[in-house]
Amino acid sequence: MQQAERITESEVDIEKKKQELYSEIDALGIKSDSRINKLKKFLADRKIWHLEEMDYPLRNSYEQYLRGQIRSQIVSFYLKIYDTVKQQHIYQQMQTLNGKRIYEWKYQNKIYFLKYYPEKKIAETFETSYKTNLLVWDFTQNCSEVLKKQIFYTLSRIIANTSMSKAYRNVRLKSLKLLYDSCVQLNITDVGLLEMEQVETILKNFPETSQRSILGECRRDAFMQQEQIQWEANVWYLERLHLGKHRIDESKSLISISFMEVKEIQNREILQAYMKYELGITGQAVSTIVRRFVCIRNFIELLEQEKILAIHATVVEVKKYADGLRERGIQAKGFNERIFGIGHFYKFMEVKQYITRMPFRIEYFQQKEVVVHHDRSVEETVYMEILKKLYLFPERLRCMFLHLWCLGLRASEVCTLKGNAYYQQGEDYWIQVYQVKMKNYKRIPIPQALYRIMKVYLKKHEIQPEEFIFKNSRGGACLYGTFRTQMIEACRENKIANGEYLFQSHDYRHTVATMFYDSHVSLQSIRDYLGHTYEEMTRQYIDYMSQRIAKANDEFFEMQGSSLASWLKKEEKDGK
Repeated sequence: MQQAERITESEVDIEKKKQELYSEIDALGIKSDSRINKLKKFLADRKIWHLEEMDYPLRNSYEQYLRGQIRSQIVSFYLKIYDTVKQQHIYQQMQTLNGKRIYEWKYQNKIYFLKYYPEKKIAETFETSYKTNLLVWDFTQNCSEVLKKQIFYTLSRIIANTSMSKAYRNVRLKSLKLLYDSCVQLNITDVGLLEMEQVETILKNFPETSQRSILGECRRDAFMQQEQIQWEANVWYLERLHLGKHRIDESKSLISISFMEVKEIQNREILQAYMKYELGITGQAVSTIVRRFVCIRNFIELLEQEKILAIHATVVEVKKYADGLRERGIQAKGFNERIFGIGHFYKFMEVKQYITRMPFRIEYFQQKEVVVHHDRSVEETVYMEILKKLYLFPERLRCMFLHLWCLGLRASEVCTLKGNAYYQQGEDYWIQVYQVKMKNYKRIPIPQALYRIMKVYLKKHEIQPEEFIFKNSRGGACLYGTFRTQMIEACRENKIANGEYLFQSHDYRHTVATMFYDSHVSLQSIRDYLGHTYEEMTRQYIDYMSQRIAKANDEFFEMQGSSLASWLKKEEKDGK
C-alpha cells in the first residue's frame, strides 16, 4: 500500500508539472495547433518542465523525434514552433532583471544557437538566408578555453553589427567558422600567439582570399579585449596601447606592429621589450619609432638567416648589413637612419644587460650626408589648369586641394583638420593646424575666400567642432593614401597636363614657399608660415635658388662700377 501511495503521489506531481508547463506555453500567446500539441507531449515525455531548459541539443533531439513520426518534408515547420516558443520565452524573460541575468549574452561552455540571441531585433535577422551550421556555435569542444573565448568575442562583435548586410555577415560567419575549425585541428591555444607557419597553414583552408581578413580581425579582437596588455602577443595593435594622440598621425594607416617575422623566441622577446620601452617611455612619434623598428627587425631577420642570435652579433654582421645597404644604393640619410636604429637597439640591450657591451661603434659606419636640393615647385600652367577644372573634381577633393595650393599645408595636416580650425579676428581670417610631424599647433592667416568656402562646407555637412572635416568610412581622419589615389585619378580623368601630371601633395609646399620668396617675403616669415623650426629646412623648400643667385650675380656686375673690368682699372689707378 505504501508503494502504491508513492506512485499515486508521483503521478499527481507529474500531472501538476505538465499543467504548469502547458500554461507557460499557452501564456506566450502562440496559436495552438497540432504542432504545439506535439511539442507539449515531447517536452512532457522528456520531463522538461520549464522553458528555460529548452536549448539547441534538445532541439536536435526533437528533430530526431519528429523524423520518426512525421514526413521529413514538414519537420522544419514543427521545428519552427520549437524555435518560436523558445524565442518568445526569451523575449518575455528579458523584461525582468532575473531573465536578463539568465539570458545575458556572455561566454559559457555550451552550444549557442544564434536564433536564440536575447535581443529580438538581432535574433530576427537570423530567421532567413542562413544555413543552420552557421547559426550553431559549439563552445563545448575539447580545446583551449582562451581560444574559445577569443572566437566568441569576435562572433559577438559580428552579430551585434546591425549595419552589416546579411550577405556580408554570412561571409564573416563562414570565415570565422573556418578559422575556429582550423585552430581546433591545429591545437592552437591563443590566436595572439600564432606563428608565421601556423598562419600560412590556416590561410590555406580558406577557399576565397576575401575570407582571410577574419584572422586579423580575430587577432585584433583578442589583443583589444585583454584586461592587461598582452605584451607577448606576436602582433600589437596600437589602439590598445593608449598612446597620446599627439604622437599618432591619424592620416596614416598604421594600426599594428608585427613581431611574427622574427622566428627565434629569444630575439623576439628582446625586440618586444625594446618596443615596450620605445612606445611607453620615449614619447617619440609612433611613425618614427616604427620606422626604426622595421630597420631593426630586418637586421634581425638577416641574422636569423645565418642562425645567429641578436645577442651574439659582432661588427662583422653589422658590416655585412651595411655593405648590403650600399649595394642597394641607399642614400646617406637613409643609410645612417638604419645604422643608428640598430645602434639604438644594441645600446638598449647593453643597458638592460642582455649583452655586456655594444659590438660596434656607430661612428665607424656613418656616412657623410650631402644635402641635395630638388626643385619640386608645381609649374604655373599645371596648377592653373587644375584650378580651371576644379569644379569637375569631387567636392571634398576641391576643398582639400585648395588647402595645399593656398596654404602649403602638409597632406597629413589637411587630412586631420577639424571643424574648429577656422576663425576670424577683426578683418583677418585664420586657420589653426595641428602639425603631426612637429607635435604642435600653428596658426596662420588664410584668404577670405577659403574661409568662406570652408564655412559653407562645414554647415552643409553638419561637421561639429571636434569632428574631422575630411573623414574616412569609419568616421576617422581621411587617410593620406586615399587622398593621393583619388587626386591622381581625378587629374587623370580630367586630363591635367594631357593626363600625364602625377599629383604629389608635398610639391605644393615648395610652390607656396617659392612664391612667397619671389614676393620678397622674409625667410623667417616663410619659416613660420610653413611651420619649420630652422631656416635651413625652409631653404630646402625655396626652389630655383641657384638660378636666383646667378641672376643676382649678373645684375650686380652689370651695375656701373661693379664689373670686373672697373675693379681692375681701379686697382691700376691705385698702383696695386
